[in-house]
Amino acid sequence: MESHHLIFNAHPLSRYSLAALIGAIETDHRLSNLSIDAPIKLSVKRILKSVASGPTVLAYSVMSTQTKRIYKEVRGIRESLGNSVIIIGGGAHASARPMELLEKGFDYAVIGEGELSLPELLWCFMNDKDPTSIPGVVGETSRKCPIPRDLEPVDLDAQPPFALRMNIVGPIEVTRGCPFSCKFCCTPFLTGGRVRNRSVSVIVHWLKQAVERSGFDRTWFLSPNALSYGGRGRTVEADRLEELLRAVTGIAGIDEVFFGSFPSEVRPEFVTKPILEMMRQYVANKSLQIGLQSSSDRLLKQTNRHHTAEEGMKAISTALDCGFIPHVDMIFGLPGETTKELHESIDLCYSLAEMGAKTHGHVFMPLPGSAYQNEEPGKLDPESRRLLGELSRKKLLTGSWSAQEDMARDLSSSKS
Repeated sequence: MESHHLIFNAHPLSRYSLAALIGAIETDHRLSNLSIDAPIKLSVKRILKSVASGPTVLAYSVMSTQTKRIYKEVRGIRESLGNSVIIIGGGAHASARPMELLEKGFDYAVIGEGELSLPELLWCFMNDKDPTSIPGVVGETSRKCPIPRDLEPVDLDAQPPFALRMNIVGPIEVTRGCPFSCKFCCTPFLTGGRVRNRSVSVIVHWLKQAVERSGFDRTWFLSPNALSYGGRGRTVEADRLEELLRAVTGIAGIDEVFFGSFPSEVRPEFVTKPILEMMRQYVANKSLQIGLQSSSDRLLKQTNRHHTAEEGMKAISTALDCGFIPHVDMIFGLPGETTKELHESIDLCYSLAEMGAKTHGHVFMPLPGSAYQNEEPGKLDPESRRLLGELSRKKLLTGSWSAQEDMARDLSSSKS
């Protein structure tokens, strides 16, 4: 029987999606004979060795901020190996601009959530079937590209959160989707407004497996708004939230649980003293990631945030009162932002530092699939860069804000 191979590019920036997707492949009995490799450093030599031993698929999870590096890598692989390897791409950028991937040397692009379509694509690869018959998979013969949110949604309970067989683990995604339509975010395009929750029993099942098989002793959770767990995303479901925290902290072998800290965040209007006091009984994290984004109510309304700056400041004060260090997400250079508003947002960051909080800074990027995808990239004036640099040097500001101006320009110049 011919040996088939999958090489999944395991770049650190896509490690969360890698864990979930390989988990879906590992648990699909049809793919038990598929050899899987997930190297941190991908080389042509490594791919050549795989191709020599059987048909090979090379897979990338493509974020919009990674395209420059990935397209250069794919171009080099094509120059060295031609069509002897099948190259597929998924992820947010593939969902928003699938035809761009095909133009850049990919054979197939996977649109939307990959837990269902990627195993199907690999089964087709192993059985000489046409993958473009799969909803969400497009190739050079495809005539239409579906919108991700219109495809069948994944049942989180039916999918593993990580890949235990290959010991590729990460945060457990407890909710997917968001009912809010922030214009700078591509989540509404990717998953629509429906929020799905992974059930407590399933989360506990996989955590117990991780303890037994991988020596897991701490866990993080992944959610666009952690405090919405258990509901439809618009209200705090306190009982469901405590049920989750009580259950996971009660697992033998789990010493620490991190909830509401990076890579998750919480919306400010969800933060209340009773909720945080309840969390404090269970969680190990000292920080709480709060999405404020701007000090300007005008911009918050324009971007469709559904909260005010005052609500943000109240949430930050409440977090401090409850023993958390707020890490506050801010976006600089939003569309329509005046220099005065930009400087006021930076002034707020200095005020946050005086309060005992920290800022996680971003420069606005016109992400493909977002309502703002065609807007001009964010740009900082020299004084803003100086002030933000000062906060960074004092370790009061984190994030990739200093590199995101260039990323934003690259995104803007690559518009299709």
